[in-house]
Amino acid sequence: MTHAFELVGGMITHLLDSMSRETGIQIVSCHHEQGAALAAEGHARISGVPGVALATSGPGATNLLTSVGSCYFDSTPAVFITGQVNTFEMRGERGIRQLGFQETDIMSMVTPITKWAVQV
Repeated sequence: MTHAFELVGGMITHLLDSMSRETGIQIVSCHHEQGAALAAEGHARISGVPGVALATSGPGATNLLTSVGSCYFDSTPAVFITGQVNTFEMRGERGIRQLGFQETDIMSMVTPITKWAVQV
């Protein structure tokens, strides 16, 4: 991996900081998460190296979905990493839709259009 495309957000700031300090990966900041995802997809198609895009939780994560699906259906190698709120802030078994928009359940959205999805 040579490049990672992102739009910084609170839930991925620590990852970006670590990547910039500890790796030779060039971090490319974009103006929108969808642009970052499309850049990662394009980079993978041109270079043959898996593309990487990062976004924060909630709407940041959902803005990656178009490229997640495109990469899946076209077998384009890519890794999409999103932040997430603290587990105690997630809906869990509570009888509510969600606590707020940052807690969007991205796992249930990407599972049908990925080879592998995991929440750490």
